[in-house]
Amino acid sequence: MTKTEVEELLSRPTITPGQLLQSKILPIGRNSIYEAISSGEIASMKVGKKKLILTAPLRKQLGI
Repeated sequence: MTKTEVEELLSRPTITPGQLLQSKILPIGRNSIYEAISSGEIASMKVGKKKLILTAPLRKQLGI
């Protein structure tokens, strides 16, 4: 992903774990993303069976 695409992605209120993985913002794999969500290291919410990552806390963690 280009820098512009990443900025656009992070401007959304929520993203999926798959989108976070594809963006390569964090140098971690799929399982690590889900572990970080489960432990609370990555702020998320559950909608039905879907987990969504809240981008505002993520941007704050990344210093963006």
